[in-house]
Amino acid sequence: MYRWLIDPATGKVTTESLNDLATEFPSINDAHTGSAHRYSYAIAFPGAGLSGYHTVKFDTLTGKEKLLAHGEGRMPGEAVFAPAEGATGEDDGYLLTIVSDLTADASELLVLDASDLSTVAAVELPRRVPAGIHGHWIPDAELPA
Repeated sequence: MYRWLIDPATGKVTTESLNDLATEFPSINDAHTGSAHRYSYAIAFPGAGLSGYHTVKFDTLTGKEKLLAHGEGRMPGEAVFAPAEGATGEDDGYLLTIVSDLTADASELLVLDASDLSTVAAVELPRRVPAGIHGHWIPDAELPA
């Protein structure tokens, strides 16, 4: 995972490696889009010391990472951040990810606590959702009447 820092005054771009994991579909709390943020979430792929697919939370301040293994033959989709009602902290909310079970030909929606990646809920879906599906969280208040 890499971070690009852009200085708008000079146009200079600095690149820094954050770790050696093979990751894809990074996301953040959308309230921090375009500004400084501490936490980032992604899918970590097998390799670079990992067995199987994981959801990973990066702390860009400390460099620490938290990994959630999904088990053999289970592939998570990108983690979409949904803020908790009355949220005060950047990671005060939930991650929504659809996990495809390639062996059982099934899928579930996992709701994870964004602060520690613990499972809040798991909803079995009526059919398998293809791995790689993308989504986004939009609060009811932002939907047209």
